[in-house]
Amino acid sequence: MLKKIEKFTLSTPYLLICSAMAIIFWTFRLEAIGVPIILVLMFVQFVLFKDAMPSVPLLLSGLFMVSQVFTDFSDIPFYLYMTPPMIIVGMIIHMIRFKTKFWQGKMLWGIMIMFLAMILSAFNAEEVTIYYLFYSLIGLLYALIYLFYRNSLDNDHIQYLLKTMVLMGIVVAMETLIYYLRVDDVLYAIENKTIKLGWGISNYIATYLVMFIPATIYFAKNTKGNYFWILIAIFEVAMLLLTASRGGILAFAIIAIPLAIYLFKSKNWRISLITFVTAVVGIGMIVWINYDWFVALFNRFETVMLDDSGRMEIYAEALRVFTEHPLFGGGLFARIDGNDVYHMYHNTFLHTLATLGSVGFVGLIWQLYVQISVLLKHITQATIILFISILGAHLHGMVDNIYYMPQFMILMLIIVAVVEKSNLLLVASTTPITTVLQ
Repeated sequence: MLKKIEKFTLSTPYLLICSAMAIIFWTFRLEAIGVPIILVLMFVQFVLFKDAMPSVPLLLSGLFMVSQVFTDFSDIPFYLYMTPPMIIVGMIIHMIRFKTKFWQGKMLWGIMIMFLAMILSAFNAEEVTIYYLFYSLIGLLYALIYLFYRNSLDNDHIQYLLKTMVLMGIVVAMETLIYYLRVDDVLYAIENKTIKLGWGISNYIATYLVMFIPATIYFAKNTKGNYFWILIAIFEVAMLLLTASRGGILAFAIIAIPLAIYLFKSKNWRISLITFVTAVVGIGMIVWINYDWFVALFNRFETVMLDDSGRMEIYAEALRVFTEHPLFGGGLFARIDGNDVYHMYHNTFLHTLATLGSVGFVGLIWQLYVQISVLLKHITQATIILFISILGAHLHGMVDNIYYMPQFMILMLIIVAVVEKSNLLLVASTTPITTVLQ
């Protein structure tokens, strides 16, 4: 019986159910029911099954079903406080039961160096509170997620991961559309970038779409019903535009070039031509149907596109803080305004230098190197798509708050863990038996 259940959790219908749960619970604001269900299912999977991969779509589904925005720690409901402990306890039971080797993974040292930088940066912080400890522990949670999946996967799950990403991309795009269909004044919402899905604001929504759209392009190229996936990609791009996230849109515009080359590179040029015409017509129809929406979007971009939103001053502030504390940085909360509101420096590298100093910057560079080396170690269509996906998010991170945020870190670490495991299995399968015996 358990074998049949485990086999089902590795199937496409299971992924469809996880995606449907995310949309349904989010749409009807039932995350108080949905998230506990997800946690129980993940816990059961951790305890019963050796291969942890089927918990990934559950994890993402639980994330995307949170429809409320919590602006203060006191507003966070109990079930969300219980989420990290239940996941951690489930992972620990899994590792004990299946005797998982834990301290293995190319990202480990980069993560640990950055965590050390977090601790040391506290010496330069103006104030160290319980929240400082809380954010430091989130860094440890990232490390646990990476090491757990890196060492708890039994098979090559790259295709499974791509299926998960493409379906979750549809979830995010659908939630974006539903948000705009619900608001009283769509034009005002676009012009003022008011979109909030609960689990994320415009920039985080854009980051996920930038990361998920390449997976859709992958299936557009590698399945017979490619027109369906092209239409899905067009829909996702339209929803990306409606996030009004300049950084996300610019990042996608850059990765759209290699994605187009990847999609259109084919011996059958007629199919490529039809695909291109279909895409143009599809985009034109969406713009025509929602003409006022896109006019409002264009007007907003025309007004703010050349406006740096104070980023040059923020970048100068980051460099100033780094020069004052070059070794360990000014602390996690180096940028606090007069209302005690925490802000970031809107650039991955500058934020790291300002808050975690040179030590944290070494950890960041280590992590980036590992991501690139793992994804491009054995180049296939799938790994190229995953590389483009992460590249797009990093490009967005040059102007917005991306790195260190759960919306990016969890997915990035899972991608690296899955590909790293795939690389190991590939090496093992091509190693001569005589070499293994030696």
